[in-house]
Amino acid sequence: MLYKILKLLMQGTTRVFFRSITIKNKEAIPDKGPVIILANHPGTFMDPIVIASIVNREVFFLGKGELFKGAFAKWLLPKLNIIPVYRKQDDPTQMNKNADTFNKCYEHLEKGGAILIFPEGVSITERKLKPIKTGAARIALGAEARNDFKLGVQIVNIGLNYADQHKFNRDLFINVHNAIPVTAFADEFKKDEFSAAEEITEEIRKQMESLVISIQDKRVDNLVKDIETLYKHQLKQARGVSGHDTATEFSITQNIVKAVDYYSENDPSFVEAMRLRIKNYFDQLHAFNIEDEDISRNRSNDSFFRSNTKSFLFLIIGFPFYLYGLINNYLPFEIPGLLSRKTKDFRGAIGMVLGMFTFLIFDTVQILLVHHFFHRPLLTLAYAISLPLSGFFTYYYWHTFDKIRAKWFLIMLFYKRSTGIANLIAERESIISEFEKVRTDFLTKFPDII
Repeated sequence: MLYKILKLLMQGTTRVFFRSITIKNKEAIPDKGPVIILANHPGTFMDPIVIASIVNREVFFLGKGELFKGAFAKWLLPKLNIIPVYRKQDDPTQMNKNADTFNKCYEHLEKGGAILIFPEGVSITERKLKPIKTGAARIALGAEARNDFKLGVQIVNIGLNYADQHKFNRDLFINVHNAIPVTAFADEFKKDEFSAAEEITEEIRKQMESLVISIQDKRVDNLVKDIETLYKHQLKQARGVSGHDTATEFSITQNIVKAVDYYSENDPSFVEAMRLRIKNYFDQLHAFNIEDEDISRNRSNDSFFRSNTKSFLFLIIGFPFYLYGLINNYLPFEIPGLLSRKTKDFRGAIGMVLGMFTFLIFDTVQILLVHHFFHRPLLTLAYAISLPLSGFFTYYYWHTFDKIRAKWFLIMLFYKRSTGIANLIAERESIISEFEKVRTDFLTKFPDII
């Protein structure tokens, strides 16, 4: 019961927290039958929340055994469908308890259940995969072996691709691979149990690498991010895509990684020269206290007032509604942000979950107060509806104001330091021109790449 209530709340929370959630190949996740769902783990406890929210069935989770310390945790966590698993790096003396963990997993799969496992065994926020552990494969094979390989366990890999898991109103692309039928490894298991587990684990690794952006070298990752910032918009336009299309953006990033890897191997001096040139461009942006977005979107300053007339009118007319939304939503919005900033790796997850509770508590109290003082049901209902609507309006209003302010700042900066800004614009266009040449060359060498 508690799981179902929290799942319903979290489904609403994830839809509010993320600007968009795009799921590719969701139909590959079976609605019934024994299944082990595997996923990369870049967002700590945000990841199980997201996956449980999109899966059309009840999900059980493997969680670190150290979470089960204390009487309250031992009572609560099983009610949230969490099964303890013990890791050697946490406490080697607890490893013997994993036999019970495996048995619970076998029994759950035999009932046609779904289990979520993060096979890396650790959460990292970098765009790379850690080594895949064999635990998921051994659980799948063990369950099948107990049932003479007639159980029908499937393994489904999911790639979580956050635009930024630590910030509100960002995109999430969920990439789902077709299932691995465990029965296909029956003969190999009968010959060599260890070999079968290794074979499945290798297949999991290959699938997972195709579902996420995995870059092992930090310098390469930084270069790819800079190229994305400078050039992804043009690449989307080349594909005829406008607006948010996370599936296309994922594909574009994959191709950027392939191109960087190819030229790093075949023309490393060119890649290093471009890396230094791009770094210098971003260093200059930082010196001016501006972003690349300010340059790319606001290169024409002669029509500032004309092009922003609608935005100015919106800011003037919408100001009273902005104040109303700010007064009613400021504290429940800011409290999670303030508390989550004290952490690093858990920032987004804590902000999302705390936000759900702060808005529930504050909105409930405010609605009850309005009803208490006015005793008018229609007014109370209208006020209750206005709370989330005014919150979204206030957020949009502030970002519209922030964009106008950035444009104004750039114009003032252009008039004060016109030569420096003009040089930055020229350098950006020159870098983009180099990208275009490389793209043409790369597509000639690899015509199958879109």
